[in-house]
Amino acid sequence: MSEKTKPTISEKEIKRLAEKSLTEAENFSEVEIIKKKYLEKGGLISQLFQQISQKRDLAQKKKLVAKVQEREKKSPEQDQKKDKLDIYREGKKVPLASLHPITQIIQKIYDIFLPLGYQVSESSEIETEEYNFNKLNMPPEHPARDMHDTFYLNVNLLLRTHTSNTQIRVMESNSNQELKVITAGKVYRRDEDDATHTHQFTQIEGFMVGRDISFSHLKGTLELVLKKLFGEDHPIRFRPSYFPFTEPSVEVDAQCLPCQGKGCNICKKTG
Repeated sequence: MSEKTKPTISEKEIKRLAEKSLTEAENFSEVEIIKKKYLEKGGLISQLFQQISQKRDLAQKKKLVAKVQEREKKSPEQDQKKDKLDIYREGKKVPLASLHPITQIIQKIYDIFLPLGYQVSESSEIETEEYNFNKLNMPPEHPARDMHDTFYLNVNLLLRTHTSNTQIRVMESNSNQELKVITAGKVYRRDEDDATHTHQFTQIEGFMVGRDISFSHLKGTLELVLKKLFGEDHPIRFRPSYFPFTEPSVEVDAQCLPCQGKGCNICKKTG
């Protein structure tokens, strides 16, 4: 009997025949014969699965034929209209997310320094003691080391505590040259996280190397940056301060924007 002429058999019919055969079986040998008839490859259960598969394939073929016939019914004019492309139609504008606030302020500061002749430079966040401390005149016994609670990766490697490692690397690769450099990036210190401290923060640093450079150049540059950032009339002040790694040293204060000098939690009541 060919595959096309095989009689179909239902699940209920197989169950009825199997139960009848097992009831009439008189010994274990007959049970084994029944087992082979229903469970082995080519048995009745196998034939049932083949019937289910054939019905599923036939249904899929009918759906495919119906789609093709439906497509053939459409006129050529409809297909051309559907496939026509208007090359002059305005494209859809995909909305983009805004830049992170820290990235925005870094770019704004770069825009101030670049017209002054500064170049942007960056250095690795993983640094050696040599470039993070020693070559910045901070040997192991220097008191400035006590101001840096440092993340050490091993005996020599650490997460940089400031962006000043950029200074040394730029000057080494550009010896005996006048330099104007601005750099920004992440730095790491083992501070307890609170409202005004964090173990990782962003630092922006600039330096100038050349002849006849005086403290007035530093003061004028800082004034320009603060006025560009906060406005021409925003109150600022310079005050002398001691830093063990620079001489002379100065700190710059700007009036607190949220409280306008009245004192708040952000400025620690200093205004």
